[in-house]
Amino acid sequence: MGKTVAWILSLGLLLLTGWLGFYNGLTEWAGATTLGQKSVTAGVLLYGILGFTTAYGLFRRKGWSFTAAIVWGVVITYVAGAAVLFYGGPDAGIGAALAGAGATALIALGVVWTAKVITRAQPRAPADSSDVGH
Repeated sequence: MGKTVAWILSLGLLLLTGWLGFYNGLTEWAGATTLGQKSVTAGVLLYGILGFTTAYGLFRRKGWSFTAAIVWGVVITYVAGAAVLFYGGPDAGIGAALAGAGATALIALGVVWTAKVITRAQPRAPADSSDVGH
């Protein structure tokens, strides 16, 4: 039951970040003026694409979705921290960037854990005891 709830929540989060990342990455590119802002916007688009890709793999319970979830987690964590620094203005501090990145990393870790658990190969049980050792 718990794994199913984690799976559904992870799929929802991946699809939400997929949609928001894809949409915002495309529509906000022109507003990014510095190299740092461009890197954040490119990261947003990338985590959008990775969100959709990982959601598909996780839905189909594909083993590669674990790796995709890790990459998605790294990108979304970078964006959460870097956005504070590159868009936050002079009052944005490193502490706020670390807090944003840290909180995002914890959520991403939950998705990565779910991908690992859901896609893990289940050991095959013997049909009956007479199959053991033959």
